[in-house]
Amino acid sequence: MLLYYSRGLFVPLRAKYMKNLIIIFSLLLLKLNVSMAQTKAILKPLISEKFENVFMNENFDSTSAAWSTLANNDNLFLMQDGEYILNRKSNVSPFAVMGNINTSLSAFRIVASLKLIKTANPEGSIGLIFMAQQGGQGGFIFEVNAKQQYRLRQINGTTYKYLTGSAIDGGWIKSLNVKSITVSNLVDIRTFNKDYDIYLNGKHIFSFNEIIYKSGGIGLLIGPACKGSVDFIYLFTNEIAKEEIQAEKSATSYPENDMVVLAESIINLKTQLNNVNAENEDLKSIIEDYKDANEEAKKATNDLKQTIQSLDIQSKKLELKLDSVNKANAELLKYKEMVQGNDGGDLVISLSSSLKNEKLKIDELVKQNKALKDSLNALSKNNSSSGKNNNEKPANTNDSKSQEFVLPKEN
Repeated sequence: MLLYYSRGLFVPLRAKYMKNLIIIFSLLLLKLNVSMAQTKAILKPLISEKFENVFMNENFDSTSAAWSTLANNDNLFLMQDGEYILNRKSNVSPFAVMGNINTSLSAFRIVASLKLIKTANPEGSIGLIFMAQQGGQGGFIFEVNAKQQYRLRQINGTTYKYLTGSAIDGGWIKSLNVKSITVSNLVDIRTFNKDYDIYLNGKHIFSFNEIIYKSGGIGLLIGPACKGSVDFIYLFTNEIAKEEIQAEKSATSYPENDMVVLAESIINLKTQLNNVNAENEDLKSIIEDYKDANEEAKKATNDLKQTIQSLDIQSKKLELKLDSVNKANAELLKYKEMVQGNDGGDLVISLSSSLKNEKLKIDELVKQNKALKDSLNALSKNNSSSGKNNNEKPANTNDSKSQEFVLPKEN
């Protein structure tokens, strides 16, 4: 019974959790074994054989009988500017184009320059097919993608067998040896005595052994919604039949040894060119980063300038307010000095005296006003009594009633 620690107690682990843990542990162990096997395979190349005979050299300088051109709704394949352009329009699946090459060789070295130009599909890639069996029943596919990953798959009837990575990650392995998109990758594959070594951009990355295939065809693969190009494909061998040697010599004016030297020179120059292009891409990326940083710095500078201007305006307003306060304080200070100084007592006495005088004046005016009112009242009484004696009406026997003035009613 397994226990786990929870809230200060050891609690028994349930059976269903045990099962999940066993599954997870098994998957991790499998992943570790795969990684260890791959690491062991990468440590040392398996092949030391020299391939000194040129079997095929394709530079795509003109239309080639070995590689077909195609133009339809799904694909556009053509030779242009010394490259074999592969444009897969369909977003559904990858497409393989096979070279019309008699490859009954059991030992060879194939070198190809592959470039993924653009992709609109996360599964987009470009690859090299080798040891392809009749009817697509077998063979190997080495691919690179835009994420700087590579993978090697074996065609197993109607399915794929992943020789790198695992089914979980689609066989892809991240590698610094893979160039970024729009930069060519130099793929170098060698086979001898059922052993295989794979080099990428001059670095050995993988080796394996497969006893099933004796020989096979060569082709190219372009992923869904991808555009790529092939700069050249060279095929070297160490065992060429006499008729093949005669056919090769009749097709060119160069001696065999010169062809090998020339091909090797082109490969070396292409490798250097790829490295320079990769460095250029890195420099472009750095320049773009500097540009972005410069733009951000300019924006920050402008924001700082606006902030400084706003602070200047606020500072000027505060200065004006401070001037007003200083003036008010100066006026108040005069009165403060008068109160605190020798003249302060005289000022208070003077103000108190003035206030008292004004109050006395107001009291005197009130008395005068009262006296005048009393006099007026007395005069009013005298006038009233004298009026009664002088204004008595004479007797009138003919008109006994006094006349009245009646106002009209309010509407």
